[in-house]
Amino acid sequence: MTKINHLFTLVALTTWISGFAQETTVDSLRAAIETAESDTAKISLYIDLAYESTDSAQLAAAQMAYELGKNVYDPNYIGRSKAVLGLLYSNIDLDSGMALMNDGINVYINNGLTEKASNGRWIQGLVYESYNAFDSAVAMHSRALEIAKTNEHFEEIANASSSLSGISNIRGENVDALQYALEALNAYKQAGMQKEMGQTHNLIGIIYDQKGLYSKALDHYLQARDIAIQTKDIDGEILINNNMGVIYDNMGDAEKSMQYYSDALEKARINNMPDNEATLLNNLSYIHLKSGDTTKAIEFLRRSLDIDLSEIYPCFESYPLEGMGSAYIGLGKLDSAEYFLNRALKTAKACEDVVVQAAVYRNLGVLYSRKKKMKEGIDALKQSLIISEKSNLKTDTKETLQEIYKHYKRQADNEKAMMYLEKYQQLTDSIYEAKNIEKATQLAAEYEFRKQVAEMDQERLEAEKKYTEELEAKSRENRLILLALVLFFLLAVTLGRSYFFIQKQNKKLKWLNDEKNKLMGIVAHDLRNPLNMIIGLMPLFEDAIKTNKDKNLKKYVELLGASSERMRTMIDRVLDISAIENMKVNLKLEKTDLSKLTFESIHNFDTIASQKEIKILDNIDKSIERFSNVDPNYLIQVIDNLLSNAIKFSDRGKQIEVALITNETYHKITVKDEGPGISEEEQKSLFQAYTTLSSKPTAQERSTGLGLSIAYKFIDAMGGKIECNSKPGEGTTFDIIFEKA
Repeated sequence: MTKINHLFTLVALTTWISGFAQETTVDSLRAAIETAESDTAKISLYIDLAYESTDSAQLAAAQMAYELGKNVYDPNYIGRSKAVLGLLYSNIDLDSGMALMNDGINVYINNGLTEKASNGRWIQGLVYESYNAFDSAVAMHSRALEIAKTNEHFEEIANASSSLSGISNIRGENVDALQYALEALNAYKQAGMQKEMGQTHNLIGIIYDQKGLYSKALDHYLQARDIAIQTKDIDGEILINNNMGVIYDNMGDAEKSMQYYSDALEKARINNMPDNEATLLNNLSYIHLKSGDTTKAIEFLRRSLDIDLSEIYPCFESYPLEGMGSAYIGLGKLDSAEYFLNRALKTAKACEDVVVQAAVYRNLGVLYSRKKKMKEGIDALKQSLIISEKSNLKTDTKETLQEIYKHYKRQADNEKAMMYLEKYQQLTDSIYEAKNIEKATQLAAEYEFRKQVAEMDQERLEAEKKYTEELEAKSRENRLILLALVLFFLLAVTLGRSYFFIQKQNKKLKWLNDEKNKLMGIVAHDLRNPLNMIIGLMPLFEDAIKTNKDKNLKKYVELLGASSERMRTMIDRVLDISAIENMKVNLKLEKTDLSKLTFESIHNFDTIASQKEIKILDNIDKSIERFSNVDPNYLIQVIDNLLSNAIKFSDRGKQIEVALITNETYHKITVKDEGPGISEEEQKSLFQAYTTLSSKPTAQERSTGLGLSIAYKFIDAMGGKIECNSKPGEGTTFDIIFEKA
């Protein structure tokens, strides 16, 4: 399924038609035409009337301006009347409309009105884009760019370069897209167009994201967001938050991704922006599909399709259509999936959107393979690979390589399966290379730090201004003395606060880096990578053992061992990294039935306990509801942790007792094991991070020393208490206590 992070630039062609902004009604314009004394004045009024009118009245007004233009000698009005009529007529007959626009633009060129000529060519390019005639659009934008560069019209240079970048990006020509985008950024800067600079930073971020260069992409997104906030560009801010969601999803942080998508969706609905709402619904469906909630994904996709964007972005439909196809494959409804995928492919080809084409062909490959059409399946997958590799779409390439590997594995073609598995692993390692992710994470942290310092500087400036205004009201003879004293005091306090804050933040950042180094080493990428390698190698390894003929048997064994060790190390080091980075727990307290919650946690550990012949005694009366105000997600993590520890430190055949005790003021959850117990000395540091006990897990299970420190942090944040009662040789009891709701 394809995530959307395109910058939807909805160009207001009518602004160009109107020329000079006039907040007037149709009636007042008609009255003004009746009293106008010159043909040039009437031409301007008729063009404004065309802007205010709709349908046939719009075209009729433009025709009147055109007829009057025949009788004047001012090339500005002659060219404008022809170009505007041509633009409107292109809705009826593209070729005739473009021919008339050419006549108007040639008038501009012949009379040295180069800026208008460049703008006219750019508008022609946009019209061709609306008809999906991209080659003609590129030709017009290129001619606009040539005229603008020759005459140093920076705004027109930027507009044409930005449009060329957008088309190149959709076509998968990332090098050209980046070059044009950087040129547009520089030109917008020269023209002093800050809002457009932010939009271009966003486009550059999209290009870098597609290339897997997350730190560079994030840098441009953050710059774009700052500009959007400064210029109060709500539409731009929503799009940037969407793209931030895409990049965090690509980096494997689904929680942050969901947060950005949800915030942007709420703002899009509040501000009645259906195009942005459709985009965000599509991307949220992707998150739900990955989590296995296909029903929710289809619901979001249908809502996205229900939003009609045909007028403003006719190519958008391919994204939710492709998503529907992917979702129905997951449900096993292959005929429905094929219907949606073919519709998506038709639209994507017409719009020359290589991102959607790569995704559709990949899904068709999966679909045909499930229908036992193996040749059609591998042909579609290889077509997806060709498109994604040619366009440098690394994420799509990775996903397609994985599907090709699965295809050959089902065909028992071990040699080809191994070849594509290795390609998949190499590309995955390059995309999720530790330094790339770490740099992006550090960049975000530094950005927040700089933002806080800037806010402090702003507070200081506002305070200085306030004091200055107060001092100006005082008498002249006391002004200098009071001003010096107050400013000296204010400066000292401000510098002291700033110094303290900066030192505190520096220590915090250094601590975070040290902790990341301890936990992560030089890896920070997706834990699924080594697991995928193991899963992929196991069928090949089993076949090799059965036949005893596979020359790669030794290689399989080495790869399995390396991947297992790699996964074990990463799991040890990245456990609950979010709690360390955030330095806080974001709670959502709600009235929760502790009986139901505790029973759910016990049920989760039945299988694990049975593997060690350990029996979990459930002494909870589930018919009695016991309510406390807690965050259920965090509390179940704590109970899970206590049960996991009890199993780890218990010998085979032992028992674990879980009880829920209630009195007049509180509820108490108790987890009691028959393990080796904990000494009084060790209990003093039990809830500190990285605490290592003298007792060891009974089946060589791994323990990081983080679990109980995180549990203590969660319970404390929810206003509860966690206690330990234990003696060596007599087992251990943990109590979690919350007040009644």
